[in-house]
Amino acid sequence: MNKVWLFFLGCWLLMGCAPQYETRYAFSPPASTSGLSCLNRCDTQTRACNLQCNQQFGQCSAKAAQQAQIELPAKMAEYETRLAAWQREMERYETDQRFYAMELRQRELQHDLQRLTCDRDGKESASCLQHQGLLHGMPLLHEPNRPDSAPDKPDLASETARIRQLTCSNECKCDDDYRQCYTSCGGAVKPYQFCTQNCPK
Repeated sequence: MNKVWLFFLGCWLLMGCAPQYETRYAFSPPASTSGLSCLNRCDTQTRACNLQCNQQFGQCSAKAAQQAQIELPAKMAEYETRLAAWQREMERYETDQRFYAMELRQRELQHDLQRLTCDRDGKESASCLQHQGLLHGMPLLHEPNRPDSAPDKPDLASETARIRQLTCSNECKCDDDYRQCYTSCGGAVKPYQFCTQNCPK
């Protein structure tokens, strides 16, 4: 089992230290004058695409903010319920922790008493054996588990960001359309891998 964990750990370390690449593109313009003029149309279309994409994303973000204002009261009520439950768990944990510390101290005293008794009367004495029997008969002591961290309090900004992530996208594929337009004008587009992190020297 240990070898298996070591294997996965080694793989994880290798992945973390391995070079990271992203796809980039090299553009070779067309040789003809008409092809170069055609590229101007590609640039114009791409600017219009990015402008429309940004406008749509802005409109979607505004709707997300409005929706967040509507949903925030219910989210706050849910948060208050979860917070109250967490506080009860935390109080129970603190109480259990105090009893655990008291029981732990009591057992430490029992062990100290056993050691003194056995040192005084001998390990085979009835008093020493009686203390050993009492200690061995004690149930296992488990430290209480601490509750998870308190729930996050929602606010308008976080709710807006959550809804925006679910409903809005600014990936309009304008770059893909530009590359297609570029090649249709007679240019060449060649993808290549570019190292961005942990690059070999």
